[in-house]
Order: sequence, then C-alpha cells, then structure tokens
Amino acid sequence: MKPRQTTRLREPAAVYLPDAFVIDCSVCVRWYLRDEASQFCDQLGLAVHRSEVWVPSLWRPELVSAVVNAERRKRVTGEQRRAVLVNADGLPLRIDHEMPSVVDLAELAAGHTLTPYDAVYFELARRRKLPLATLDAALVKAARAAKLPLITDLSVFPER
Repeated sequence: MKPRQTTRLREPAAVYLPDAFVIDCSVCVRWYLRDEASQFCDQLGLAVHRSEVWVPSLWRPELVSAVVNAERRKRVTGEQRRAVLVNADGLPLRIDHEMPSVVDLAELAAGHTLTPYDAVYFELARRRKLPLATLDAALVKAARAAKLPLITDLSVFPER
C-alpha cells in the first residue's frame, strides 16, 4: 500500500505548506490505514516528496508498532503490513538522531503534559525552528501553548 494521493484538502490553510517541517507519526500512520485516511494527511503525504520533512529516530519503531498492532487487530494483513513498511522505509524523510537528555526530556514532557515520545517531536520542531505537523491532541495543545508553528487539520483542531 502506498500513501493515498489526492490534490484536495479538507482545510484550505494546509495548501500553504512550508518547505521544511517536522511530522509526527500520528499523521504518517493515516497514510496507510484506509479507515483513518483524510485529505489533510494525504496532502502532507504528497509534501514528503517536495519538502524537507524531519522525524526523530524513534519514528521508525513508532510506525512499526502502529502497523504491527493494526495487523494484530486484523485491520491489515501480513502482506499489507510488509508492503506498508517497505513503502515507509523508502520515504525521503530526514532522520534526526539527536535526543535531549533524560532530564530535559522529562522536564519537557511534564511541562507540556506530553508523553516522552511526543516530547521528542516537540523538542525536534523547537530545536530546528520548524513547524510541527501533527494530529495528536496533546501535541497540538502543547504547540499552541508554546507558540510553536503548527500544521494540523483545523477541521479537527479549530483555532480558538
């Protein structure tokens, strides 16, 4: 399975994607699980091929976990799981291998009410001064509170 491709967006503001951004696994998983797909995520999937898209090194095990769990729940077959992971392995993503110290990570997670995993995405976007693309409610809330540039589906997370 490849990410679905469409030129239509659920939210017109997402048309103006930056040249570089950090993408959270919450978006990437939706490229492959048809029952979670959206036009917003499809547009970000297309941007992977024309933008500089960053992920932390934990993105790989996080995506594998989501796809393996989807197989266990009978949402995809073993063959589909393999195809998804081969496709994902070929995505032109930039992998950031820097990690904050455990103390800094814990402070960041506690200070923004994030899981340590989500805090890694937040820290990467903040450190690289890049917008964060996510559909994770806690990350959206944290990014907005910290005034971190955010790319999200405004039909799901409207601005207040």
